[in-house]
Amino acid sequence: MYATSSMAGTSDTICAAAPQSGGTLVYARRAQTQELNPLQIRNGNGDIFAINQTLQGLVRSDPQGGFDIQPAIAESWDVSSDGLTYTFHIRKGIKFSDGTPVTADDVKFSLDRFADPKLNQVLSVAAVGYKASEVVDPQTIKVQLSTPVAGFLYNISIFPAYIVPKKLVEAQGEKFWDAPVGTGPFKIKELAHGSYIAFEANRNYWETGKPYLDEVRFNFAADDNSRILQLKSGGAHMADGVPYSLASSLQSDSALVLQTDSVPLFAGLWLNHQKEILQDNAVRQAMQYALDRNTINAAIYGGFGTIPNSVLPHLKFDAAADKVAPYAYDLDKAKELMAKSKHPEGFSITLQYPAGFEDYKQLGLYLKQAWKKIGIDLELVEQDQATVSDRYYQGDYDLTFPYAQFTSDVVIPDEYAYLLNDPSNGLNGFFSWWHDDAVWQTVQKFGTSTDEKERAELWPQIQQQMLDISPVINIMNLPFISAHAQNVCGAKVDALGSDHLENVWLAPQQ
Repeated sequence: MYATSSMAGTSDTICAAAPQSGGTLVYARRAQTQELNPLQIRNGNGDIFAINQTLQGLVRSDPQGGFDIQPAIAESWDVSSDGLTYTFHIRKGIKFSDGTPVTADDVKFSLDRFADPKLNQVLSVAAVGYKASEVVDPQTIKVQLSTPVAGFLYNISIFPAYIVPKKLVEAQGEKFWDAPVGTGPFKIKELAHGSYIAFEANRNYWETGKPYLDEVRFNFAADDNSRILQLKSGGAHMADGVPYSLASSLQSDSALVLQTDSVPLFAGLWLNHQKEILQDNAVRQAMQYALDRNTINAAIYGGFGTIPNSVLPHLKFDAAADKVAPYAYDLDKAKELMAKSKHPEGFSITLQYPAGFEDYKQLGLYLKQAWKKIGIDLELVEQDQATVSDRYYQGDYDLTFPYAQFTSDVVIPDEYAYLLNDPSNGLNGFFSWWHDDAVWQTVQKFGTSTDEKERAELWPQIQQQMLDISPVINIMNLPFISAHAQNVCGAKVDALGSDHLENVWLAPQQ
């Protein structure tokens, strides 16, 4: 279910030859890059997917889309029988993009930063259980955990745990993050805020012969039509965030390849539990029952979506719909719940969503109409993505779609489970200001168990608990839909939807 791809159109003939080196790839991107410090990301995937081109961790997600963890900076590792000690062996000869060797000192420095909540401002929850690192020798580091953490390798495969050169960070301070040095396939060439980010090949990259491209340029184009126009005109080789309404027309364009990837992506609606109205479980359940998701899928998502049976995106260990049933469309039930709530006469509330995306605009109009039938008067507020995200972090919203692309950073549920439930992480229920002690107790059992069978039994319980409570609402599970020119070869995303552009090359036009 993770990063499985399907393509309409084919570049098989063009890409049948051996990969060729050289060229510049232009990629029209939905989300802007605002921050290159992985401990201070501000714009979700707009930041993360750029950082992923330049920095790496000890381990990584499978570039081909599987959900197993693969070696990266570490070529191998050992785990103690009690699950508390991980010993990583750094890849021989690996260098940062500036040519300096990667050492265990750099790894310890980076992991200690990752575990410092004062520095890791966005995702310190990923460092759960991290106790200390010990340098064994220049190519070996031992990591000690305070408690077993089932998702530890997944947690250190993502951006907050990426490895950076200790001496350079200490010497340059905040300036380092203008163009961070890492072990990724590319280096930062230029970031023009609001316009584009340009990368150049890292010729010290550890995968022999890669990257094939000389340069990559992400053109920021929040407006859906702008990205598609760039692609169709030849101004861009690739475009992400293809509007669901236009996917069918791109399928029939012989010059393009339409690609759909099943990743943990969802239309996640966040509810602010600081608002007394939204603390009422009957109201939240009424909002769920009032949604005709089949209509939403057909009318807004072109049938590409799947109806969720979780408040989170589809993740490993999720029970099937016959075990945990999704909310059915039941307007009578929704009205009954509202009548029994503390707000039987209804109320007015505001929904914020990011500007420039036709699917969010249409979804906002649908929600306004659907919830009006149960007495909820919805005011729609369209704002630029940066403003929406900043107000989300500050709790300055009633209802919000925080990100244009809302995904999970790992394919296991642990990240979201801790983000939403851990009362000590400083994130206030992942900025929902919700907490439930009973759910949190089960989450702790799930997160510290290293028995896969036990985890597979525990997660559906949490899935059902949270679906019943609906602290947030998953409107729809969605695929990533992108498109590229026929001569773009090797274009795949990992299980988290991030491009591995080290594998991409441009074939000669035929």
